Amino acid sequence: MPKNPIPQRIVYGTTIEILRTIFPSIIPMFIAIPSFALLYSMDEVVVDPAITIKAIGHQWYKSAPLHEGG
Repeated sequence: MPKNPIPQRIVYGTTIEILRTIFPSIIPMFIAIPSFALLYSMDEVVVDPAITIKAIGHQWYKSAPLHEGG
């Protein structure tokens, strides 16, 4: 066995290219699925809110009057 063998030349790495494409695309799916579940669970309408905030946007400033529910 030679001391410094010549490395094998890889021309077409189809398997590694497929893995490098599929695995990074799976990671965002694991993040997105619970995020959508949380997003749609927060979409429920609250019947009797404790506080109502009315946000008003003006050209140079903003105001937010607060109405305590009671």
